[in-house]
Amino acid sequence: MIKYTFLLLSTVAVLSSKFYGVDDVVVTQNIPETVEANADFTVEITLKKGDINGFAKLEQDLPDGFTALPIDMKGGSFTFERQKIKIIWFSIPTSNEFEISYSLKVAPQAKGKKIIGGKVYFLKDNQRQSTDIVPSSITIK
Repeated sequence: MIKYTFLLLSTVAVLSSKFYGVDDVVVTQNIPETVEANADFTVEITLKKGDINGFAKLEQDLPDGFTALPIDMKGGSFTFERQKIKIIWFSIPTSNEFEISYSLKVAPQAKGKKIIGGKVYFLKDNQRQSTDIVPSSITIK
């Protein structure tokens, strides 16, 4: 009985490490909860990339009424077109954790609650994978 219990716990541990291992990519963003219309604010995104190397891309769709400008891309190429931010690294920074930032300008007519999320795409074991950026809510006054 103890042998089977140990085998079951070992199997669960191996499967858990496969899905929730320390080398998983974790992305968090820091956005204010409220902001005035016609104001600027900074978005900070922290990437914990584990053992990911090489190509990576961050994408965020912004609600209407926002304009984005790069601040610190850690060597990534920044584009903003049709309300979409794209940051591309042909070689993602080597540190296991790093922070990028950009500025958002809120249009004078913007108002209400807006949601900002996104995805990070990367290669792992020569397979394209992605992880979500947990959406943040911001209220425009």
